Parts: sequence; structure tokens; C-alpha cells
Amino acid sequence: MALKKAYADIILNTEKEAVKRIMVSERKAVWLEYELKVAKEDAVQMLIRVKQMMDCKTNTSAASALGTCFLPVTTNNSNFFGYA
Repeated sequence: MALKKAYADIILNTEKEAVKRIMVSERKAVWLEYELKVAKEDAVQMLIRVKQMMDCKTNTSAASALGTCFLPVTTNNSNFFGYA
């Protein structure tokens, strides 16, 4: 009878340890999913900021270029971009 009880205790303890490990793994998986979501959101925000900076630089350089290089030339032999 004592041997059966010892085996039952060993099996019960093994099951408890397995359940604990599974719970820890599931919590870790949830945490990693959360971190992945946050990292994706941060990456999108950074890309938006980079795009805004590029647009600003492009708009600034295009405005200055229009003032100097891309003014239409009224001669007959000029091309579309205004270069003679």
C-alpha cells in the first residue's frame, strides 16, 4: 500500500511540475507577442517619421530647384525641363 502511495505522489508531483512549466511558457509567449506588437508599432512610427523627413527635404529642395533650375525657357530649342 505504501508503495502505491509513493508512486502516486511521484506522478502527482511530476504533473504539478509539468503544469508549472507550461504556465511559465504560456506567460512568456504572451509577453513575447506583446513585445513583438510594440516593436512593430515603433517601427511603423519610425518609418512615418523618416518619410516625413524625406518629404520635407524633397519639398524644400524641389522648391529651391524650381526657383533656379526648372524655370521654363521661352526659346524654341528648349526641352521640357527648361534646359537650353
